[in-house]
Amino acid sequence: MSITLVSVLVAVFIGGIEVLELIGDKLHLSGAFWSAMARLGEHFGMIGYLIVGLFIVSWMVSWGIYKWYRFDELEPVSMS
Repeated sequence: MSITLVSVLVAVFIGGIEVLELIGDKLHLSGAFWSAMARLGEHFGMIGYLIVGLFIVSWMVSWGIYKWYRFDELEPVSMS
């Protein structure tokens, strides 16, 4: 579930940057916010590395929580 959550958040973040960058470009908007969106759009390679790191960290945190709370030792519940 944690990887799915991170995937959704990353998709919304990347999609948001793309949409805002396109809006700023097509409407010729200026200002600090629009300049920041344009700079973010130019650095998707670095953002990609950060996203890979985020996935690795989220996996490690999930694994740590799984081991800390001993979810691997829980017995399955029978529904009969």
